[in-house]
Amino acid sequence: MSKLRRARLKQRLDPVAFDSIATETDELLERRLRKAKRLTDVASPDVNLNPFLMLALAPAYNIASPFEAAEYVQLSKMLHGDSTAFGRYVEDKILPVFGVRPVAEKKRSPKLYSPIDAEVSVEGKRYLMTLKAGPWTMNQSHANEMVNRFPEIHDKTGDDIVIGIFYGSRSRLNNKPRLVEVNTGDYVTTLVGKDFWEFVTGVKDAHQEIFRAIREAQSRFAARHGGETFYEQMIEARLALSRSIREAFGLGAEDIDMWEQLFEGAF
Repeated sequence: MSKLRRARLKQRLDPVAFDSIATETDELLERRLRKAKRLTDVASPDVNLNPFLMLALAPAYNIASPFEAAEYVQLSKMLHGDSTAFGRYVEDKILPVFGVRPVAEKKRSPKLYSPIDAEVSVEGKRYLMTLKAGPWTMNQSHANEMVNRFPEIHDKTGDDIVIGIFYGSRSRLNNKPRLVEVNTGDYVTTLVGKDFWEFVTGVKDAHQEIFRAIREAQSRFAARHGGETFYEQMIEARLALSRSIREAFGLGAEDIDMWEQLFEGAF
């Protein structure tokens, strides 16, 4: 249990905050769907068809037809983008709902404040924050930068610093946050998952409230698309990309092995 906790917690998320999270999540789904719908043509700059890697991994992912090749290309692009989108979604869209904002000093001293991502006022006290998506996100380079910069930042501001990690539990962390804490001072605290969200929002079990807001966003998305799921629309885009691969590389239904033709047309 973290030593850094709010004195009081509300029992439920404010309806306006709930709606803001649902709206931002709904918009995230729409952005990801637009990305999927751009992955339908091998000529698109969004489609990266790597024949070497795909052939090498064909046994692992059962890539034996244009449809399976399209699935691999689509998911490779989408899953990588999803990981990138997650951090920005939380930092740029969700945390500001609860008063998390940029640090003014960072504009004046970007090098010194480089490991600081935001600030928040909790019960009348300002906290500086460095934000990480998950329990394994922080690496040695991040830790070294924090150890080098945090003491001077604390000396200049007098503010405590929170290493905030969006999901997981302290037992699941790698050793980097602890390394920072040991090599700085008691003004640095790591808050993970439930503890982080309760501290930022002032709401008991805030992660569960955010869960409800995300489910609400899913319902809004489904209603707006006439009940057609995100996955169904992904399959439609995948079929279009599969047709594009067939046409681009001259693959007919009678082809037993597509790889020779794909390699011949890819260079």
